[in-house]
Amino acid sequence: MTTGQKRMSKPDRRRQLLETAQGIVSEAGTEALTLQTLAERAGVTKPIAYEHFGSREGALIALYKRLDDEQINAAREALAQAPGTLDAVCQIIAASYIDCCVKLGPAFGAISAALEGSDEMHAVKTELRDTYLSKIRAALKPFVTLSPAKARALIIGFLGAADALGAEAAAGRLPRKTAVAVLAQLMTGSLSDCRAN
Repeated sequence: MTTGQKRMSKPDRRRQLLETAQGIVSEAGTEALTLQTLAERAGVTKPIAYEHFGSREGALIALYKRLDDEQINAAREALAQAPGTLDAVCQIIAASYIDCCVKLGPAFGAISAALEGSDEMHAVKTELRDTYLSKIRAALKPFVTLSPAKARALIIGFLGAADALGAEAAAGRLPRKTAVAVLAQLMTGSLSDCRAN
């Protein structure tokens, strides 16, 4: 740190480290992300990276959570502006999910895959997936009548399709507009027989 340079607050430093970590993963893949590399790229000492994340896996989990939060926040903001129809809600959910995938590129899927064998990451992914499921179910609830079990099964199916379509759009193999339209159509088509009266 040079003389006169202000020291970052802990939350600002964490945000900087996560942005740096995302850049490393986007440029060179998850294998390139080590706490040493992260510290060097962020211009801090290795102990600072360890203080924030504890381990490489901790950094990947924190990055995964951050990306998931961005996705949920994008959906929440869009749904707050949604007209009151099932078609509009499905379109917004589809667009917010695909847009996050395109924005992040392959980083989100790469981080998820890198931690697939970790018990800790499995628990984190399950918790985050359950939170997302409940938010989507709440958004759909005014428009459809579904048992909790059927709602969960349908939304898990939507998310599987969303992950696949998002990956294709992020890789440039499918136009963003097409990915959104197909996902929205899958959702509205699956839910059309469940519309609330």
